[in-house]
Order: sequence, then structure tokens, then C-alpha cells
Amino acid sequence: MGRLSGLRAPVDDARALWFAKTACGMLDARAVTLSDAHGILASWGSPAVVGPVLAADLSPLRTPVPLQHLGRDGTVTTVAGDDPDHHLNLTVEWAAEREIEPRLQVITRALARSAAAAVALENAAYPVEERLVVSGGGVLAELALTAESVEELIGGVTAALGLLVGGTAAGVAVLTDRGFLQVLPGSFGASRELIGSALVERTEVATSTAEVFRSGRTMLANNPEVDIPRFPEWVDGFGVERLMTMPMIVGGERLGVCHVANPAEEFTEAHARLAERLTPFVAAAVAQVRQRLEMHQREELVLATSRAAQAIAAGAGTAGLGPHLDAFRAVLSCQAVVLTFADDGHRVSCGDARPYEPETGFLSGIDADTAGMRSAMRRPEQPGGFGWVSTQVPVIVDGEVRATLALLRVPWVPFRRHERHAIRKMADTVALAWTTDRYLQEQAAAARMTERSRIADDIHDRVAQLLFAGRLSLQNLHDALPGDMPGDHRARQHARRALEMVERGDRELREVIHQLAETAEPTRSQVEELCAIVAEVEQQFGIVVELDLPDGDALPALSTPRRAAVLGAAREAMVNAAKHAGPCVISVSFAARTPEVVVLRVCDDGVGLPGSRPGYGLTAIRRRLTEQGASLVLRTGSGGGTEVVVEAAAG
Repeated sequence: MGRLSGLRAPVDDARALWFAKTACGMLDARAVTLSDAHGILASWGSPAVVGPVLAADLSPLRTPVPLQHLGRDGTVTTVAGDDPDHHLNLTVEWAAEREIEPRLQVITRALARSAAAAVALENAAYPVEERLVVSGGGVLAELALTAESVEELIGGVTAALGLLVGGTAAGVAVLTDRGFLQVLPGSFGASRELIGSALVERTEVATSTAEVFRSGRTMLANNPEVDIPRFPEWVDGFGVERLMTMPMIVGGERLGVCHVANPAEEFTEAHARLAERLTPFVAAAVAQVRQRLEMHQREELVLATSRAAQAIAAGAGTAGLGPHLDAFRAVLSCQAVVLTFADDGHRVSCGDARPYEPETGFLSGIDADTAGMRSAMRRPEQPGGFGWVSTQVPVIVDGEVRATLALLRVPWVPFRRHERHAIRKMADTVALAWTTDRYLQEQAAAARMTERSRIADDIHDRVAQLLFAGRLSLQNLHDALPGDMPGDHRARQHARRALEMVERGDRELREVIHQLAETAEPTRSQVEELCAIVAEVEQQFGIVVELDLPDGDALPALSTPRRAAVLGAAREAMVNAAKHAGPCVISVSFAARTPEVVVLRVCDDGVGLPGSRPGYGLTAIRRRLTEQGASLVLRTGSGGGTEVVVEAAAG
């Protein structure tokens, strides 16, 4: 701190003013002020404050800058450089209260670090250009090791190249594994949608990006309308007034191109030679950051897949894949991931594709039976235009397609090779979950059959034998009655009645034994079971029931316990109407209210609801439905009579 009170270090006033003006353009700021312990060195714009005197700041470049809000009128920050011999402060003001994105924060710190190299008169033996090359190389080297996003790196590229040649914006385009030159996020400070649509084929003609990539030579476009006339909408979209494009080559391999734009004066060949000295640093930093981010993404994708596999091993099955598919979706920056099963069409969805459905047709286009990997996409036609890409991967078990894993990404950024590989691995993991589900279902069914068989054996060995013995005893008692006793004698009637009840009980008990011995899985659809119940009630009570099935068998599939509860409610409601509603017409409707919810209605036009409370049967049915997550409503019908409405969700 002692140096802060010393004499002012020699400063090139013209360079200081140029620095403030250039920094103001880079940061899209209302004002930029460069100062030291003795006061303001240069200012551009309309500053409202001058920051405090600070000691040398050795914070990493990606450390957030301290922000102060001036009410709703502005946001200000002051950052010191890291040169202990030149304590220069950089104060930046933005109009209105706002949060400053990481790219601008990196630019601010990089400018503060490079301020001394740009404006100091000391070390005259080293020209300012040499000092800025060294300073810019240091900024890029640090970000190559520390940047946690491409946007942060682009901030460093902007500061380093901008100070060197006077530009106020910069961008980078890299070659993808599909042969496109894709502009990286943060370039030119453009929006995510504009960046997503900014790519050209490397064989494209009349574009500076493709031309420089092919030729390996720097290109100047001081008049873009003349020099690169084919795509004026992209020039306008990025706000480019003057452009210099340089090749990026790492180890003899063409990586892409680097852009710097919008200096106060036209670019010259001298600027090109100067920027070319820093371009290798840019290329190396871009290659290293992208490789590190890709490795990090690969690790996250492997982690999401392995966690899904662990959950499956713990017995979660397909029903427990939701959180892991959602984590997978986030790593891939997708808007939606949908797993659709081929057997019944039900889905496990993460994210929300519905806002994009009119443009993409993503949800309606999922084919749960496709046996090959499919992709669909729409490349934006205009800057910032809507674009998207989707992919579908089959889930195959024993050579058969059991499900489809589909992903939607907006804006249009094609899936890279390692991402496509990760999606296939997740599909294989889903196949494992499907196999585990089927194994557990078969195991549970076998266990149920075993238990039912045991219960049936116990009933047969104990209760059925007792009933058989009782029937023999009653038969002997009936036969022992005097032969001359009249047939309508009370003793003979009671004996005959008791014998009939025991015989009926024996028949029903043996029917229960046969039912328990059957397989646990229903062999008929829920609609077929309802038809059988209707036919049984019609035969039992000698009535006609009107049955309406508008959706046929295409209803959401209810789980076995929930199906039993709903169909039990249907039987109880029809029986109640037949017994208590008097002469009436009974109608039954079974339909889908939504793709996930079924509604059962049993209506009659009889005498209506009684004044007393519902009987035990209806109360038991309501309790059973509640236990299964379904609901029952009992009310007066629109035309009189009674209406019973049951709703249940699929699953």
C-alpha cells in the first residue's frame, strides 16, 4: 500500500483515452474510467462515480467482480490491476440495475490486468504491442487452465485481441465432427438463439469463416457488405461493422477460425500480422477448454448412466428411472427426454417438450417400434431463427424393440459423437431396467401362484373336507326322518334347506379354490372383464344393461389392484341399481377422460338416492378405491335416478 502515495507513474494520455474508449465498447458500458492513486487518467462516457483506490488484485480472472447497484440507474464495479508497480483502477458503469454475465466479468478483470501494459510509458525498450502480446498470452494461458465455460474463455479472447488491434468484439468458430463450423457461445456477445443458428459448412463459399478455414490465410472485411456480401443478415445479427478473421491451427490441425470486430479505424495488414502472433494462444486455449469441458461432460454422462444402473440393481426398475433420465437430460442441455414403451405406449417424460410441439412434432413423432437410431432436425434459416434437433434410440432386448428413448434439443446444436454414444449407452441401461422389471414381474407372479396354491390346498384340506363331512351328516339326518312324514313338515323342510345351503357353500368354496389356483396375471383385458360382469348381472337379475365403450380396448391400462377395485365398484353399483332402484334402465360407460385417466359411470333412472346413509357394500368399495388412489362420487343423475362415477389413473 506504501506505493500508492508515491509519484504518478508516466502514462501515455492518448493511449489511456484510447484504452477507456475501447474498453467501453467491449463491455457495452455507459462509462469506463481509468484511474490511479492520484486521480483520473482517462474516462470515456458519462461516469457517475470514480472507484476507490485499490491495491493490486491477484484474484483469478474468472472470479466474479464486486458489483454495486446505484438504485435503478446503474451498476458499477471497480477492479485493480495485478501490477505492483502500476496501481491502476478500472471503474465500469452499466446503465440500469443488472447482473453482469461471466463473459463481461472476465473481460473486466482482463482489461484491468492489461491496463498497465497498454498505457504505461515505462520500459520504453518494449513497445506497447509487445507488452500486450505478453499480457494477452498470459490471460489466455490462465483461462485455458481455469475457465469453466466457453463464455468465460471468449471474454478473455475479446480482451486480449481487442486491446491488441482495437477491436471491441470477438468470436470463435470451431469445426464439429459433422463438418460444420459452429460459432461458440459468447461470441460477439450474441444471444443463445443467435449462436445456435450461426454455423456454416466448411465448403461454403463467400463466407469469411469457411474461406479462412480452407485457405489458412487471414481475411480483412472492412466493408462487409462488399467483402462478404452473401450473408448480410448474419453480419447485421452479430452487429459487425468491420471484421478480421484468422485461422486457428493447433499442432498442424485446423481447429477453426477466430474473429475480431469493430475497431474505431479500419483493419490493416499490420493489424493482421499483430493479431496472428496471438492467434496460436487463442487456438491452444480453445482446444484445451473444449477438451476439458468435453471430458467433464463425458464424466457427467457416465455418472448419470451408472447411477441409473445402480438404481436398477437395487430394484428400481423402469419406474425409478425418471430422476436419472432428468439428470441425463440436463447434462446434454436438452429440453426433453421421453422414454416410450412399445407394449402399452406409456411414457416416462423429463423436461417439457409441449411448448415446442407445434414446430417440432417431437412427441407425436416418437416411434416406439423403430429398430434403428433416427434423427430429425431443422436448421435455422435466419439469424436467431428457431431450430431444433432430436434423436430416437431403440431399447432392444433379445433382438426385439421394447421401448424408444427420444431427446429434443433447442436451439439447433447437433449432438456430438460422444453424446450420441452416451445416448446409446443409456438406451442399453433402460433395456436392463426393462429386463429387471420383467424378471421381477415373473418372480412376483410365481410367488403369487405359489401362495394361492398353498391357500387353495389349505382350504381344500380343511374347510372343504369339513363341509363334505357336514353334508354327509345332514344327508344321513334327512334320510333318517320317518318315511311317512309329510314333505311340507317343518323338520323335513329345515333339513332339506340346511342340506341345500351346505351343498351351495361347497360348490362356491370349490370355485374359490379353482380361482386361487389360476395365474395371478389377468388373462382378459379390463374391458373384457367389465363385459363379463355386465353379462353376469344381467343374467342374475333378468335385466338389460346398456354398455357404452367409446374407446374400445384403447384405454389407459390400470394396475391389477386398481383394476379390481374399479370393476368391483362397477359390479356393486349395477347390483345396487338392480336391487333398489325399482324398474329402471341401467347404463354403464367406460372411457378415457385423458390419456392417463379412465372414468367409469353407472347410471339408472330409478327412484333416486335413499335418505339413509349408503350401505356397507358401497362404503367398502369406496374405501378400497381410496386405497388404490381412485375416487368415487355418488350423486343424483341429471334426469333423476342415481349416478356413480369412478375415476382412476393408469399405472
